Amino acid sequence: MTLDLSNPETGRITLFVEDPLTRDYLREIWEHATEVVFRLGGGNDGVRAIVRTFEEEGHPNVFGVTDRDFRDANHKDWFSSAKTFRTFVLPVHEIENYLLNADALHASTFRNRNLSPVEIEARMCKKATKLCWWAACRETIAELKRRFREPFVPDPSQAVVDRKAAIDHICDSPWFTKLEAEAARSTRVDVHKLLGANHVRMIARLDDGSWRQDFAGKEILRDVAGWMCDQTKLARRPARNADFHADLAKEIGRWQVANKTVPGDLSNLLPRRASRS
Repeated sequence: MTLDLSNPETGRITLFVEDPLTRDYLREIWEHATEVVFRLGGGNDGVRAIVRTFEEEGHPNVFGVTDRDFRDANHKDWFSSAKTFRTFVLPVHEIENYLLNADALHASTFRNRNLSPVEIEARMCKKATKLCWWAACRETIAELKRRFREPFVPDPSQAVVDRKAAIDHICDSPWFTKLEAEAARSTRVDVHKLLGANHVRMIARLDDGSWRQDFAGKEILRDVAGWMCDQTKLARRPARNADFHADLAKEIGRWQVANKTVPGDLSNLLPRRASRS
């Protein structure tokens, strides 16, 4: 993935996203908005770091959009006048979750097997069911990361001028002072409990339908796309699977625009952001 880190264009929004699929999908649902220049950030952490760097360099028109993954979303503060962030974290697990629409998949030109929307929906539900323990494990790992990594020691200020100040900066930090307690409670028994509780939560998401927002959209989309499309029978087969999935995302985006089903948080993001730039 080629990253473009040249200075942003004045008067236009420069939006860093994680990958080509996100870029191509947003272009479709925003109907090729001319006020936005898309750039690739090379993943979640890459987008955050690049946007932060441009912000520190004084560029007011640089923003980012990232998957939520196993972090917290900041969706509730997207349009707050008091917000301090430039990277918008999606309220769904990842961008592919917006594509898990059986009717849109059924309408795709890539669907060359005789499958109904009901069958496509059933396939996605089946894949989601298989991901329950995987999702529970990932949630547990995310909790352990939060325990041991957040809030990590901040960079020191220039007031740190001797050994004592340096030691105090590290050892008096909230991260360092909680380490012993976190290590004491993070036992094998505790991991068993976390996994069990998270698995119960994942089953509940299957039952109430929220798996469509919270499970691994990328894995589910790839599974159902590979099942409904025989790529060997395509008139023009994409060179890579990544290209195939990006092309499918564009078709779904166009379908959502035509059928007025573009996700509300995404349709609201562009005009509000543009009006404040």
